[in-house]
Amino acid sequence: MVTRTNSSFTPEHLRFLEYIRCVGTGPKGNRHLSRDETSDAFELIVGRLVPDVAISAFLLGWRVQIESNEELSGCVDWLARQQASLTATGIEIGYPFDGKVKFFPIMMKAAELLGDLKVHTVYDLPLGPKYGVTLEQFKNIAPNVTLHNRYDLLKGLNELTTLRNDIGIRTAFNTLEKLNFLAPIALIGMHHAPYFDLYASLYAKHYKRLLIVQGHEGTPEILKKTKYKLVQNGEITTHYIDPEEFGIEPISAKETMSLEAMQELMDHPDENLAKMIRLNAAFLGWSAGKFETIEKGMMCLQD
Repeated sequence: MVTRTNSSFTPEHLRFLEYIRCVGTGPKGNRHLSRDETSDAFELIVGRLVPDVAISAFLLGWRVQIESNEELSGCVDWLARQQASLTATGIEIGYPFDGKVKFFPIMMKAAELLGDLKVHTVYDLPLGPKYGVTLEQFKNIAPNVTLHNRYDLLKGLNELTTLRNDIGIRTAFNTLEKLNFLAPIALIGMHHAPYFDLYASLYAKHYKRLLIVQGHEGTPEILKKTKYKLVQNGEITTHYIDPEEFGIEPISAKETMSLEAMQELMDHPDENLAKMIRLNAAFLGWSAGKFETIEKGMMCLQD
């Protein structure tokens, strides 16, 4: 059989079609891409060098096939090369790009208690399915926190937000985009336990110290007993942090909140919430190497 190709297709489009065939021709014809192939596909997508309809076809096929760790590593390595120069000091917090729905970003408030610690995080237009409140919508973010607009870091990813919302389902980008290589230490949140090992394999080599937290709403934020892993010097250790051990009542935060209600809590915390903010600050400070332990951080941050 002779296969003909649209003569108007660019060389980049023709190359990308091969990647679509790898993930979208069915069980007998599908195969996983190599690391180099995935890096190339990712560059074509983020560089907006192929039509949106082709990007949509690839992302959907890739999601159905289930992305391999090798493929995801190829994408992360490409992203890391785009942000090659890390800042000398500070910590990056990896927030999900679908925003906050059930509580304000307590780690942003916690950073206020660590005035000399440089904190970096990235925001973008809200993604589905939550379409939540994004970080830049909150007032009075601490001056030591730099909110980076993803448009300025990776315009191509920012421009894909509308397309991804039109597709209406999660894609590999949701896994790949939380960290942006802005500091030598990173704190990243996630929902589900399998992501501990996945994030360690994807990101650890790009950071001197990586904290992976199964926190509230997929963030690295602590509102109740929380599991986290520390990845450093090639070793992974598992830990738990329990607010009750510090005399703090857990916060359920299960109901949807308006931006106004979140901002009110952020600006006027009650006694228990103020302690929870301090615990998050102690955890953030310890993660960044400011405190020897979380307990010592709590002592240093006492009123």
